[in-house]
Amino acid sequence: MNGNTKTIDFNADIGEGYGVWPAPNQIWRADLERGGSIDSADAPLSVERIMGLVSSVNLACGFHAGDPYLIKRYVATAKNAGCRVGAHPSYPDRSGFGLRYMDIGKDELKAIVQYQLGALDGFLRMEGMAVSHVKCHGALYNRSGHDTVVAAAVAEAVAEYRDGLPLYGLPFSCMEEAAKKAGVPFVREAFSDRAYHDNGALVDRRRVDAMVTDPESVSERVKQMGLRGTVRSVEGNDVVLQPGTICFHADTPQVLHFLEQAHRKLQEHNVHISAS
Repeated sequence: MNGNTKTIDFNADIGEGYGVWPAPNQIWRADLERGGSIDSADAPLSVERIMGLVSSVNLACGFHAGDPYLIKRYVATAKNAGCRVGAHPSYPDRSGFGLRYMDIGKDELKAIVQYQLGALDGFLRMEGMAVSHVKCHGALYNRSGHDTVVAAAVAEAVAEYRDGLPLYGLPFSCMEEAAKKAGVPFVREAFSDRAYHDNGALVDRRRVDAMVTDPESVSERVKQMGLRGTVRSVEGNDVVLQPGTICFHADTPQVLHFLEQAHRKLQEHNVHISAS
């Protein structure tokens, strides 16, 4: 790799089914739990193909989705794909898919996060691997971005679990500041298919313009993020994100098209996809 080559991480959230209950837009995961192939011909969103196009994955740890069997199988799949595996902890909210805010004391929240890291880490150790990073899910991710107490709980939980374990999160947020105070490496994350406001906040999913669905538009956004560290807001201005990682939602029907086009677009500009 020459000195002019830039590097950026592509990540995806995976493992968000539970037993025979599928995650949104991922009915095929129920078939997987009944013993089907993890890369079957009728799987519209092949986990193996996704892992072949990202450099890291965020694996649900059982509190919003995921169960022991699913976690174990996806860890083995990630190892075969040469993909790094990070923890995707959440509030203890299976019935709400981790999307509901919960008022939990700081010490208890730290234990909740650490419990999930330990669960995933156990399966990774059996494969000779270890948790590569931590990225919170849903309401915990959003709240840690603006709530100093929640952000401190997450950052301290990660720092206590393992020294030097990176944390993914919203750029220039409370989470970034808390990570800095706790001595935790922080990786700024951008979303390939989510719209942004001028202040760097994500557009509310209830708005019709919250999601970017055209593969060419997504690839252009990813190029701008990778080359200039910015994204065009819904107000029409460039917002500075300076991401070290870009998320692709695995439950998006066109995610494989998004990833393939984004790869081509960045390769044309000498940007290498790799987890740091």
